[in-house]
Amino acid sequence: MSAKNTPTWALPLYLGGLLLLFIGERIVPDITAARVPLSVLGLAAIVVVTGLRWWVALATDEQRKTAERTMAILSTAGVLAVLAYFATAEPVRDWLGLGDMSVATRRRYDAAMTAGWVVVMLGAVLPQLMGEIALYPMRRAAHVEWRRVRGAVYAGLTLAMAASYGSLAVYIAGESGIRADYSYFKTSRPSEPTVAMVRSMTDDLRVLAFFPPVNEVREQAATYLMELQKRAPNAKVEMHDRLLAPGLAKEARVTQDGVIVLMRGQQKESITIGTEMKTAQVRLKQLDGEFQKALTKVLRPQRTAYLTVGHGELNDTKVDADPTGRSARGIRELLEMQNYAVRDLGLVQGLGREIPDDATIVLVLGPTEPFAPEEVAALQRYVARGGHALLALDPEGKANNDDLAGIVGLTFKPGILCNAENHAVRRRNDSDNAIIFTNRFSSHPSVSTLGRLGTRALFLINAGSLDKKKDADPSLKIDFAVKSLPGTWADENGNFTLDTPSETKGMFNLMAAVSKAVPQQPGKDKAAATGKDKKEPNEERVVVLSDVDALSDATLLNPSNYNGNPQFVVDALRWLGGEESFIGAVNSTEDVRIEHTKQKDKVYFYLTIFGAPALVLGLGLTLTRRSRRAGEGSKS
Repeated sequence: MSAKNTPTWALPLYLGGLLLLFIGERIVPDITAARVPLSVLGLAAIVVVTGLRWWVALATDEQRKTAERTMAILSTAGVLAVLAYFATAEPVRDWLGLGDMSVATRRRYDAAMTAGWVVVMLGAVLPQLMGEIALYPMRRAAHVEWRRVRGAVYAGLTLAMAASYGSLAVYIAGESGIRADYSYFKTSRPSEPTVAMVRSMTDDLRVLAFFPPVNEVREQAATYLMELQKRAPNAKVEMHDRLLAPGLAKEARVTQDGVIVLMRGQQKESITIGTEMKTAQVRLKQLDGEFQKALTKVLRPQRTAYLTVGHGELNDTKVDADPTGRSARGIRELLEMQNYAVRDLGLVQGLGREIPDDATIVLVLGPTEPFAPEEVAALQRYVARGGHALLALDPEGKANNDDLAGIVGLTFKPGILCNAENHAVRRRNDSDNAIIFTNRFSSHPSVSTLGRLGTRALFLINAGSLDKKKDADPSLKIDFAVKSLPGTWADENGNFTLDTPSETKGMFNLMAAVSKAVPQQPGKDKAAATGKDKKEPNEERVVVLSDVDALSDATLLNPSNYNGNPQFVVDALRWLGGEESFIGAVNSTEDVRIEHTKQKDKVYFYLTIFGAPALVLGLGLTLTRRSRRAGEGSKS
C-alpha cells in the first residue's frame, strides 16, 4: 500500500463496520453475547478506516491531499454520529450520568440526539460513498481531478440533506397532529345478499331518499339505490327534497336532510348519511351493510336469540372486566344487526325445564362450568322438536362439553390444537402455536362465503376438536364444515410443543353443521308455536364449534383483510335462521387496516432501506459503465 492512496478495501470495511453496528444495536440488542462483540467490531472497523484516511491525507500532497482530507472528514463525521447514538443507548447513557433525567426530559433528549446522529450519519455516508466512486478510477493516476470528486461529494450531500429534510418534515407533521387523507373513496354497491333479500319480498319495498337537489352525497347515494332498483325491480326508489315534500317527510318521520328511509307497509327504518361529503364518506363506503341491516328489520319481524347464563359463559363476562377480549359484545352486536332480540336463558328462564317457545336460536358460548343433567335434557328436547342452536365449546373449562356435543351425535376432544407453521403471533413463544387459523371449508352454506372469498381465514385460540359418535343417529346430517390445516396436533401435556409419541400431526374437525328433518306434528302449527317465520325449514339445525374464542371480541372486533370470523358468525346465524338464500359477503369500499407480522415488517424494512437504494445505485453504475465503454469505443 502506498501512502499516497487509501486502499480500495477501506470503504467496504467502513460500511461493513456500520452494518455490524446496526445488527448489534438494532437486530440483537437483547442478546448481550452477540450485541457486545458485533458493536465493538463495528466501531473498531470505522475508527481504523478513519485513522487510515487521516494518515494518507497527511502523507500526500496537491489535489490528492484535498480529496483524501475530504474523505477523512466525512469518515470522522460518521464516527461522531455513532458516538452520538451511543449517548442515547443503554448502558452508555447511564455511564454518562444521564439516567436521572425526568421522563419528559429524557424523551426530548432522545428525540434531539436521534435526529442529530441520523442527519450526521446520512451526511457522512452518502457523500463518502459517491466521492469514493469518483475517486476509484483515479487511484493509480498521477494526478487527481479534485473538481470531479468535489462534484460527487456535493451530490451526495444534496441527497443526504434532501432525505433529512423529508424525514424531519414528516416527524414535525406527526408531532404537530397534521394529517392528510389520500385514501381511496368509492360508494359501495348492492351485494348479492342484499339483492336477494329484496327479491324475496312478496310486496314492494319503498325507498325514500331525502337530499337537497344539488348535492354530491345525493349523487353517490342515488348511484347505489338506482343499481339496486335495476337488479331488484320490486325496490321502488324515490329521490325527494325534504323541503318540497313536507307531508312525505312527516310520514317518514324525517326531520333532516341526508336520510334514506325503507318502508314496507307500516314498518319504517331509516339510514342517516348526511349531506357533507367529508363526514359522509365513511357511511357511503359502508352503505351496503347499513342498508342490509335496515332491510332485515323491515323484511321480517324481530326474532329472539337466547344466550345461556350461569355456567361461566362468554356472555357472562363483563366487557370492562376482561381486557383480553374474552367477552361477547361482538356477537351481541351481530345478533342485533340480524334483527334478533338478545335475552338471557338460565334456570329462572326455563333452562332446567323447557326452552321458551319464542326461541329462534339458543346460543351456548363456552361454558366453563358443567350444565346440570336437566339443562342438557332441556336443550336436547328443544333441538329434537326442530330447534336451532349454536354450541361453542371451551376446552379450557370444567364444563361437560362431551354431553353438549352429544346432543347432536358428536364427541368433543379437549386436547388443545397447535400448529408450529401456521399460527398467529401474540407472545412470540410456544404458546402462539395454539392460535391457529384455517381456510379449509366445505361447501356447506354456513361457510360458503368464506370458501368463495378464499383470502379470509377462521381464527381459533386454544381450540379442541370434534368427531362423530360411533352410535350417532344415522338420520343426522353431519357436515364437518371447517377443518384444521395440515401439520396440526392435539397438545396433551400443555406445553404447546410436539414432544410425545401420542401427539401426531394431522387434520382435525373444528366445526360441525348438523341438521335433521323433523316430522310436522298433526294439528300443530310449528310457526305459530315457536314464533318463527313459516318459510323456515321444519328441521333441527345446530352448529357446533370447538372453540368459543373464535366468537369472542378478540376476534370479532379485530377487523383486518384476512379475518373471516365475523363473516362466519353472520352466515352461521343465517343458516340457523333458515335464511341461507341471503348468505354472502357485504360489499364495502372502506379502507381495511393493513396488518403484517413482525417478520414481514422486517423484510419490508430491509427491502426499503437497503434493497431499493441498492437497485437504484446498481442501475446507475451499470448505465455509467456502458456510457464510458461506448465513449472509449468511439475514440478508438
